Amino acid sequence: FMSGNILLTDSSGITEILPILGQERLLFSLSTPCQKGVVNFNDYHAIIYNVEKRFQQTDREQVLILNWTTLEHYKNLRTKISKSFKGNISEIVSNILSSDNFLGTKKSLHIEKTKNIRKYVIPNLNPFQTINFLKEEAISSSENAPHYLFFENPEGIHFRTLDSLIGQQGQLNVPHK
Repeated sequence: FMSGNILLTDSSGITEILPILGQERLLFSLSTPCQKGVVNFNDYHAIIYNVEKRFQQTDREQVLILNWTTLEHYKNLRTKISKSFKGNISEIVSNILSSDNFLGTKKSLHIEKTKNIRKYVIPNLNPFQTINFLKEEAISSSENAPHYLFFENPEGIHFRTLDSLIGQQGQLNVPHK
C-alpha cells in the first residue's frame, strides 16, 4: 500500500476552526521533476490515520505532521475474511480486491493469471494477509513462474510475477529455463 507524511504549516488558524483529528479524507496530486506521471489522489482518496506531531513554530504559526495511507489499507485493517474459496488464485485475489464484501477497490487491477484450481478456507484473516498467503502457492499460467509479488503503486494494485516485472525492462529480460 502507499502511505506517507505531510508537513502542514498553519498560520491562519484553520486547524482551530476545523480540527484535524484523523480519519479525514485527503485529496492531492503529487509530481516530481525526475519521474514521469502524477500520483493523483483526487480520484482515489487518501485518508489521514494519525496526527504524529503538533507544535507551535511561532506565536501565530502551528506545524502538524500528518500520516496518511490509501483507503484500501485502511479498509484492510478493519476487514476480516472467514470464507472458503475455490478457483484459480488469480480469480480469488481479484474477488478479494474488487468485492464490496472485502476491499471493494475502484483502482485498476493488474493481476497475472495463475494456473490450477485450488480450494482454500480462510480463517479470519485480513485481505492483505490472505493475498500474501495465496501468493506463496501461485504459479503463473503462461511462464510457470512461482515468484509472485503483491503491491500498490500510482498505476494501481498489482499481483504479478517477478519475471513479468523484469520483462518490462526490455533487454534485461532473461528467458526462463
